[in-house]
Amino acid sequence: MKNESKLKQESKQRKELFDNVDGLVRQKGGWLQVISLMTNAYDDALAKLGKGVDCPFPQRHGKGQGKGDFRFTDNAHYQGRAICTCMQDRGMGPVELLTEVGVGHDWTSTMIEIQKALDPAGCGTFVDHRKKVQIGNPKPELDEKELAKRKKTLTLMARDLVDLNAWSAHPARKYFAKRGIPYNFRMHDVKFHPGLKYWAADDGGKAVCLGVFPAIVSAMRGEDGKIVSFHRIFITSDGDKAPVPKTKKICSPLSDLKGVSINVVEGTSSRVLNVTEGVEKGWAIHLATGGDVKCGYSCSSLPGMNVDQEKYDKVIIWSDRDPDREVTPGSNKRKMGDGQYFALKLAHRLQQEGVDVDFMIYGEEPVGVKGPDWEDIIVEKGVLSLKGAERRLKFLKELALNGGVYKQLKTA
Repeated sequence: MKNESKLKQESKQRKELFDNVDGLVRQKGGWLQVISLMTNAYDDALAKLGKGVDCPFPQRHGKGQGKGDFRFTDNAHYQGRAICTCMQDRGMGPVELLTEVGVGHDWTSTMIEIQKALDPAGCGTFVDHRKKVQIGNPKPELDEKELAKRKKTLTLMARDLVDLNAWSAHPARKYFAKRGIPYNFRMHDVKFHPGLKYWAADDGGKAVCLGVFPAIVSAMRGEDGKIVSFHRIFITSDGDKAPVPKTKKICSPLSDLKGVSINVVEGTSSRVLNVTEGVEKGWAIHLATGGDVKCGYSCSSLPGMNVDQEKYDKVIIWSDRDPDREVTPGSNKRKMGDGQYFALKLAHRLQQEGVDVDFMIYGEEPVGVKGPDWEDIIVEKGVLSLKGAERRLKFLKELALNGGVYKQLKTA
């Protein structure tokens, strides 16, 4: 009863904080004005609303350093939301953006700092973040309390993980079987959890538990091989996707996610590494090729993926084929879909590093429509019924643009 009462009190306080800040932001003229007040990190983008400017976080990008990739939306309904190639598809909202430059270390602390800035008389001394936070500052290190909290969450989750061959993991095996890519003993950093709470924020920003669901949990490892977070796929006991807003989520990480990937399969003795986005697709590619597979937790994570050149002589990148982006006439923004754009950035980086690269994208060059994923192709065309990994790979290369041979395509 005490814990329930505490949660209710915390939810009430979060709603009060949200309501207070929302009112203050409206009084100030909206989020664009508030962002400008709190930090100078986004001044260039605010001055050119809706147009691309250099990303304020060049360290997240490759050699191009995000030149012209960052912009604030000019859609009034989403005021204060920014989009960049270093972010996930939905971009970042104003509170996330301010957290990113160190105004606070999470949603609550950032909202408190905004409240202090907009209502100094009611909330204490005003802090001039324009002097404190400069363009390009990385996200600050987590304080010890927050780091300990995140480590505890990951540790408790890890204690209940089992291999997919365990009896209790039958929902996960059903999930893969229903996709036409049955489980076998090779899966490496992909495990099963019998029941995880699914939390989501309501319209008022309050965290609400939508239920407890089985989950496929994958370790996300940094360049040093240490686990920095878990990727979760929420499913049902029958192996279907869970009835939740977003079935795939990552836990709050212990550090930044630069270079992070999931080792779906490793140790096959192959000197060829297969790279793709998504655990399911990665597993299908392993079944087809028999080789090691690493995957990104999102397409935007691919360009920075770490590849151990002492272990691998060749990398095969299996790209999504996403529809073209809408670009206004005369715009210098890229038209290429996200899946192939980020995969090509990885291919170009690896080639510059001297790595032998093959680039697998299905069919003709993408022109406005989403092509099938390699997982779908492998299943629908019965690739796994072909005898021999070499024969299966040869068949798939015949379906790929340019036979899978990498040639530098325009990526911007």
